[in-house]
Amino acid sequence: MALRMVRLTRSLSGRWAARKVIPADVREAYGQGEAKRTWDAGLTEGQAKAAMAAWLAEIENRIAALRAVAKPADTLPALDLSQRECRALAGLWYEDLKARYEANPGDAEGWRIAQEEVIPEETAATYHLTAEEAEGLPLRVSPWLKREAVALLACKGLRLTDGATDRLHQDMASLWLRFADLMVQRAQGDWSPDPLPRTLPAWQEPAAKAPKEEAKGPTITELFDAYVRERQPKERTSVQWRRYIGRLERFLGHDDASRITKADIVRFKDHLLTVPSKATGKTLDANTVRNAYLAAAKAVFQAAVDNGRLPSNPVADVKVRAPKKARLRDPSLTDDEAHLILSAALSVTYSQPPHPAEYARRWVPWICAYTGARVSEITQLRKCDVVEREGVWAIHITPEAGSVKTEEARWVPLHSHLIEQGFVAFVQASREGPLFYVPRKEEKPGQPPAYKRTGERLAAWVREIGVTDPAVQPNHGWRHRFKTVGRGRLDAEARDRIAGHKPRTEGEAYGTWTLRSLSEQVEKLPRYDLPAGQGVRSGES
Repeated sequence: MALRMVRLTRSLSGRWAARKVIPADVREAYGQGEAKRTWDAGLTEGQAKAAMAAWLAEIENRIAALRAVAKPADTLPALDLSQRECRALAGLWYEDLKARYEANPGDAEGWRIAQEEVIPEETAATYHLTAEEAEGLPLRVSPWLKREAVALLACKGLRLTDGATDRLHQDMASLWLRFADLMVQRAQGDWSPDPLPRTLPAWQEPAAKAPKEEAKGPTITELFDAYVRERQPKERTSVQWRRYIGRLERFLGHDDASRITKADIVRFKDHLLTVPSKATGKTLDANTVRNAYLAAAKAVFQAAVDNGRLPSNPVADVKVRAPKKARLRDPSLTDDEAHLILSAALSVTYSQPPHPAEYARRWVPWICAYTGARVSEITQLRKCDVVEREGVWAIHITPEAGSVKTEEARWVPLHSHLIEQGFVAFVQASREGPLFYVPRKEEKPGQPPAYKRTGERLAAWVREIGVTDPAVQPNHGWRHRFKTVGRGRLDAEARDRIAGHKPRTEGEAYGTWTLRSLSEQVEKLPRYDLPAGQGVRSGES
């Protein structure tokens, strides 16, 4: 009957294809509304039908299993599975993934991109972690992964506590990275045995356990969600802080905020400072623990205290003594480093058709050099943000385009050298929309905006061309350099206004600067008169 319901077709590329609509009663648990599959164009019609029949049998078996356990989730006992049990359960899902995809792995690059489904966002380097390096990091739990977990639990007839669910999500995310690595190998013709299954514990049906006593106070997640609704932090901050709060919850093993004590937070602090990461083999430094993990928890719990949801803040008096780091050099880019970057930018060649990332390499370093702007403020620029006003060409740095740290829009005049190089002409010839990135149809929660990724790739490029000193930031170094070069040349108040720094005094907050006045200040900056490619080493691009 399944064969009569699903039709075998050929795609435009010649491959055999089929799709099956998943019944509505199990669609949510299944995790998708429609299943699709293609087979090699070289198969005969009979071979393709046989392959389709086997594929449909797998789907029908899965649907039957979902229907067999289709009873309200709240009638099942909530099990608090151990770490071993969660890993074993995720291992079953890993084997199911292999059954679904291994025989026809498709394109290797597609699997590399698929890994971003769970990769965390903490630093640019995070996006280049291997699956093994990502072990132990709090991975991102996407809506797709949650649906897969729902389907897995439905198949097994299980309901988990919140803590066990979080552990399962993290194990599934970890195994997804490993599975994507395996599919890359398969797509490249490597069919050697998969070593991972032998490292996974065997799954054993757990005996029913009495659910833990329900939390009597607000949950940690509830307090965090309330904080976000009231304070409305930037999405990037919200995503990062949710990860930090989630790690605290996993460490505690419960989500009852009213049970958290100062001693718990001290234990959490000590854990972060002393237990090495599986990814790097290093512990977190004291500044990260204090300014990221504990700062997030302190703010969330203090908001709960202010709103009468907690009697006290368990983080309030917890201190982290961080030794001041020795500054080995000035954070500004040196003359040699600045000249190397700008010369390399002048020598950027465009593919056909050009990609916005190439435009970013060509123009963003130069704009940062003459404006001192944050790199994300430049990579988010749109065509409509480059305008002639009061007879002055300027860029409009605005939260409407993306991220502005002060949440205040500002106009920044363009140095005449940028105009002479053709920046305005480049903008006028560009299509409407972003200048330096391709906008996504839909931004995925938890992933950095496209303009942030452009900045991260630009930083990686700067490292590639020879600015390798870890004591200087390849993008932010321009911001320091702008202040260094402008000191003694530009009016101090104008420097702050152009760079987007808040006024130093209440008096400076009064009044405004005209674009004409700011333009006169910008023109006091010395020109970078450099030939293309100066200082770029052979073999580098």
